[in-house]
Amino acid sequence: MVAFTEPDYGQTVHLIDTPGFDDPTQPDIDILEEIANYLAGTYNTGVQLDTILYLHKINEFRMTQSLLKNLKLFVSLCGTQAMPGVVIVTTMWNEVVNKKAAEQREEELKNRVWYDMIANGCSVKSFEMTRDSALNILRHGPRLLEGTLLSSEMVEERKSLQSTAAGHELANDMKNIVEQQKAKIRRLQERAKAAKTGEEKKILEGEIEEGKRKLEKIKEGQARLKPNFLERLFGSKPVANLVPQVELKLKEVPIEARPTSTPAATQDGG
Repeated sequence: MVAFTEPDYGQTVHLIDTPGFDDPTQPDIDILEEIANYLAGTYNTGVQLDTILYLHKINEFRMTQSLLKNLKLFVSLCGTQAMPGVVIVTTMWNEVVNKKAAEQREEELKNRVWYDMIANGCSVKSFEMTRDSALNILRHGPRLLEGTLLSSEMVEERKSLQSTAAGHELANDMKNIVEQQKAKIRRLQERAKAAKTGEEKKILEGEIEEGKRKLEKIKEGQARLKPNFLERLFGSKPVANLVPQVELKLKEVPIEARPTSTPAATQDGG
């Protein structure tokens, strides 16, 4: 978290950088848990985020499966109720060679990929890699009037992460990844059987073992996303106040000081 004083209005702005999904050093389930604990913690203590920024690199001209997965997770985390407080910020304009093509790409994203988000109140702004551009996004960004869907599910409805919309979305994605990994292992096994040399077979068998290890790690994450028996029976946690608590520097900001404080969270989509 970074805090600074906005020069024109004297407001204290807190920028909270959240980890992005598809981090090779950290499983998606760990990242979702980290974000969920933070959102539930702030919601539970009465500290409200003002704006959520979703960063998208405009120089990525292909909307890959990974980017689409990240976006779906982000939407399931926020819910339609939070969309009026969400800003999609397009970045990397300084690396664009053909600006007209990039602008056309942005319009295409608005009309196709981000259409439902925008229809529910989300806005789109460009970051021009300047201080004034950054301040303009923060000053004129919308305000989050309600909490995110994930925080209300975990606090108000007493759901575990596994039972939330974001938890279900990640579980479905991991199910697909498991099937893809199994198919990859089967292909490697077929190639190993047809190998013409011992060296080729040895290499393929090593890749098979590595694939199996990856599959086990994915399955471990899957197991963590399964609701326990009581949650499946009751639909929520049978005992109140089980929301994970996190230590937050923002707790030091009194609730009545919100008009002069503008916390914002960022999620990198690319």
